[in-house]
Amino acid sequence: MSNDPIMTKDFSNISMLSLREKIGLLLMVGISGHHPDKIVQQRMEQQYISAYLLFQKNTPSLSVTKSLTDELKQMAEHYLLSPLLIAIDQEQGRVIRIKNGITRLPAAYALGRLNNPQYVHDACFISGCELRSLGININFAPVADINSNPDNPIIGTRSFGENPVLVSEMVRHAIRGYHDTGIICSAKHFPGHGDVSIDSHLDLPVSEKNIDQLYQTELLPFEVAISESVPMIMTAHISYPKIDSQWPATLSPTILTQLLRKKMKYQGVIISDDLEMKALNQCGPHEDLAVQMIIAGCDMLIISENLTHEVSVDNIYQALFQAVQNQIISEDRLNESVQRILRLRQRVVKQEGCLPGIREPQNVCISHQMMREVFFNNPHGQHFPISVDPDNLLILSDKEDLLNICPHLQTHRLLLTKNQSLEQLQAQVRNKDEVFIFLSQFSFVSILQEIDWPSNQKIRFFSLNNPYIQSTIHLPCASYINLYAECLPLEIFDELLIIT
Repeated sequence: MSNDPIMTKDFSNISMLSLREKIGLLLMVGISGHHPDKIVQQRMEQQYISAYLLFQKNTPSLSVTKSLTDELKQMAEHYLLSPLLIAIDQEQGRVIRIKNGITRLPAAYALGRLNNPQYVHDACFISGCELRSLGININFAPVADINSNPDNPIIGTRSFGENPVLVSEMVRHAIRGYHDTGIICSAKHFPGHGDVSIDSHLDLPVSEKNIDQLYQTELLPFEVAISESVPMIMTAHISYPKIDSQWPATLSPTILTQLLRKKMKYQGVIISDDLEMKALNQCGPHEDLAVQMIIAGCDMLIISENLTHEVSVDNIYQALFQAVQNQIISEDRLNESVQRILRLRQRVVKQEGCLPGIREPQNVCISHQMMREVFFNNPHGQHFPISVDPDNLLILSDKEDLLNICPHLQTHRLLLTKNQSLEQLQAQVRNKDEVFIFLSQFSFVSILQEIDWPSNQKIRFFSLNNPYIQSTIHLPCASYINLYAECLPLEIFDELLIIT
């Protein structure tokens, strides 16, 4: 890269932008490693792409993350693309890209169970401050989906809960928490991803709800988000055949333009979920889908290059460019999106003032207070003993790292594997007064249910999956904890479990 800046047009004024510069504003793409490579340089220099998305592979430590965002911004300044948009999915709980060194916070489902709006605000404020300290200015949160389907494999504890009114209030205070840090947040996944039974990363989910049913449930949190001036809304790759028989939501003019823009009067940026998700595979070539997304009402498109690597940024860029040239996408339609994106970028410019740093003692205390309440005030009752006898305790898990989840307990531990016989397991549990089971896979439930458990034995069952898993467990449980490995960071057990 040359040291001499390349002269280009003013990226704060739409009238000064060329068609190629406008197309570049529509795309948010991933980065391969810990430093901007030649591909990123090419995308800035030749395609004017000024929005990037980080994943866990990019953020192994705070120092690497901050170095990466600094280098990206320096490169953007060189090509006169500032301010750069740098985004991440830092929802807390199951979806968290930065794990090391930051303040760990409860997941949305845990905060929803507490039903404490101040905690939601504080959690999002702490997270937003730390992300900004690392040079990140967009967080794809909060999740505004309602966890209304027990078989939902993708939302679960990412949602604030099953009640539309509660979820709406939690979304309101989450947005306020992010707003108070100056970070850009994004409500997702419009018009609702909670009432499906298929993961859109793997296939296209279908919801049979009609528009009236959506207004009674899924749309309520998004209406609140719009009333709170949420800067971005992310779409869902879900088919709603009773609303649009042709296109899934991300591709649907009926859902994005007629419903979200006109009826719900949303004026912010609509951004697609990742084009690499397999839900879109049956809908047509990705280049055609990208064009259709803009026609439908999307302003920005995500191509993460983190999942299948089957979607070409270059091909989509060229497809969008040609679609405008051929008037498939009108200049007016393109300018509407560009204008919204320019307003979004101005929010980054206006970010100023000092914010709390990373893992500030006060914020860590607030986080621990929340997590203690989540842990000990679980709706399933008095489930976890403060004091246990290590000599008469067995810890079972199907994940090796979970066997050390309670390091204070120097006790008997057994890793569940597919090769174990029922007789081997029976021998292990026979002489123990208490058993802690940390389970992440349904496949081990059946063999556990075949064990002849002693009648006086206490079984503490920790489910690491969907909060509805309890209905499938038929064991003589002394207690059942249904959300912690997703709702709380695993290391919190070290701090909450105090053996006296």
